[in-house]
Amino acid sequence: MRASVGAVESLACEDCDGRAGHDGGMGSHATPTGLIICLDDASLDDLVGPVEVMVQEGLKTFSLPAGHEDTDEMVTIFGARASFGIHGVVSEETIESVSGWAVFALADVLEDGVAEAARKRDLPLWAQAMTPGEIRGVLESGAAGAMLFPADVVGHVMAERLRTLNLAGHVIPRGGIGAFSATEWMKAGAPAACVDATLLGDALSGGDLGALRDRCGSFVKVERDVRRQTRSSGAGSRSRSRLPAR
Repeated sequence: MRASVGAVESLACEDCDGRAGHDGGMGSHATPTGLIICLDDASLDDLVGPVEVMVQEGLKTFSLPAGHEDTDEMVTIFGARASFGIHGVVSEETIESVSGWAVFALADVLEDGVAEAARKRDLPLWAQAMTPGEIRGVLESGAAGAMLFPADVVGHVMAERLRTLNLAGHVIPRGGIGAFSATEWMKAGAPAACVDATLLGDALSGGDLGALRDRCGSFVKVERDVRRQTRSSGAGSRSRSRLPAR
């Protein structure tokens, strides 16, 4: 069953209690962390119900196709409770048009000038790469990091290989990522992982939202585990910093 745009807008207002920009909302241009839900180029009516379900379940970071005609409406409805970036073909004009609300960009192709345009607007840009050499090339271009796409071609075993090369922390995998694979990538040091069809299924084309809610469970666990690990790492770092010098 699809939720109407009006109903979701009303629910969003009740949930955020009028406090735009509270934790989990828009406004930060730090490196994305945890799971990024890459949405298809679906209509607003097809997007609002599934996104509402995922937000309710605790998934709060989404990527819209670059140039999507309903980005303003999506940000208006969910911007206080979720963060949005873009993915696809990213140009300098695209960077300029989304700089007011996007918190990251995932570029399929690194066009000339795009990395510099993103840097000037403090917008983390992650550009497509597959091999260690390509990843290094993306980093040398001035981009924030590399988007390894399609990640299912190399599998999550690639994450450990990149860790040994000190590159995993500069990579966000995308394409065919499931909950287990996302966990393995982030264990190896990737700051985030993109998920799409493995979570969304047919939800954006009128599919059962109850089934989508059920699928959210394993992905929400990934998010919680990542946050727990991040807090533990931070506590460990603070503890070590207090150790007396020998």
